[in-house]
Amino acid sequence: MRIFLTGATGFLGAQTLGLLVERGHRCAVLSRREDLASTRLASLSGRIRVAAGDMFDVESYRAALRDFAPEALVHCAWWGVAGADRNDIRQLDNIAATGRLASAAVESGARFLLGVGSQAEYGRRSGAMRETDAAEPTTLYGIAKLASGRALSNIAAERGVRAVWGRVFSLYGPGDDGPWLVPSLIRAFLANRAPELTSCEQIWEFTHVADAAAAIVALLESPAANGVFNIGSGEALRLRDAVLLLRDLAAPQIEPLFGRIAYRPDQVMRLQADISRIRDATGWRPNISLERGLEETIAWFRARAALRGGGASRVER
Repeated sequence: MRIFLTGATGFLGAQTLGLLVERGHRCAVLSRREDLASTRLASLSGRIRVAAGDMFDVESYRAALRDFAPEALVHCAWWGVAGADRNDIRQLDNIAATGRLASAAVESGARFLLGVGSQAEYGRRSGAMRETDAAEPTTLYGIAKLASGRALSNIAAERGVRAVWGRVFSLYGPGDDGPWLVPSLIRAFLANRAPELTSCEQIWEFTHVADAAAAIVALLESPAANGVFNIGSGEALRLRDAVLLLRDLAAPQIEPLFGRIAYRPDQVMRLQADISRIRDATGWRPNISLERGLEETIAWFRARAALRGGGASRVER
């Protein structure tokens, strides 16, 4: 299948692209740069086509999209995923960009549109989140994700093509050195520093990036899949237990400082996906246990520090 992919230099996008290429799909990626040699896509640069352009400027990539004539669009790109940007008004620009991209893809021949959403679309919930639950996002990030998914689905329905919106839950894994909980904890533990945390009474789940990428590919390759799907592990545990598991794997001598940070006013106390819909539609199910995934992620941080020649403490810089 010919697939046009956005966000391919990102955490989930890069993992998804690698799996698509591995499974024999022909891929073109939208990138603001033509040379991918210095990105995480360097190993794939000779096996994919690069469409130079900016997601927020449809005319910058329209000709390349038309020339590639994709059968499917996989849209992973997004502005403002970091916590500091989640209530930035620019989140709303993502909605128009998604709509223009989806429309241009269909005009270029795509018969399937897949976009990456977020658990943030649900807002606060007391139980496992189902696709049929009312969406009540509490941030502009969640609002923009929800609106983008609805825009993509509406465009698909009007043009008579298939559409999927995958709501991804709490990603982690090798390759992510962002501001999120898992990489932040690993940086602290490998630097022999005790992290300051909330009481960590939340019930939380974590989704390995390789499992999430496999879910996206399963949705792409399952002709009957249509609509909104949760992409998560489906297995939640007390956050304190997850922190201690990570501590035991990385630095058993450290005592995390629980209770030093107050909960946010909009703190989600239960984050768990009901994944029965995607399992029934595609047969996909997560394959990587939390312990194994954390071991892999810690190993990635240690290997990167060794390559930089600075030892474990180098990770903090």
